[in-house]
Amino acid sequence: MGTTQFDIITDQVQAAAHNAAAGAASRLRRDTSLVNQAHRFTGRAFQAGEEALRRGVRWAGGQGAPNDGFVETPSQPQQPAADGYVRRSPVQPVYRAKNYYRRLLLRAAGLVALAAVACVAVYLLLQLGIFGR
Repeated sequence: MGTTQFDIITDQVQAAAHNAAAGAASRLRRDTSLVNQAHRFTGRAFQAGEEALRRGVRWAGGQGAPNDGFVETPSQPQQPAADGYVRRSPVQPVYRAKNYYRRLLLRAAGLVALAAVACVAVYLLLQLGIFGR
């Protein structure tokens, strides 16, 4: 004898009950998991860090007001087109740190010093015959 409508409905009810029980068990495991607790705590800490960065608080030094240390760069002068039309677009202001050029110069000097040290190291290794002749 074949499968009756009653057998199909019984199988569906059993599968639904099994899926509901498995879902409840997995939710319980997820809610009581130490990994999930750690994930929630780190998520809260990450959100707090993002909020602090949005306020402009510096983590390392803890210095200054939110916009202390930033300079708004002046916009470029408006050049009229040949027909006299002056283009006015909603350009966002660009903020640059007060010590931007100093840090850029120090970074460039550090790269030059690193390249010099690498050249000296290669020269010394060549003199010692490490690379072979």
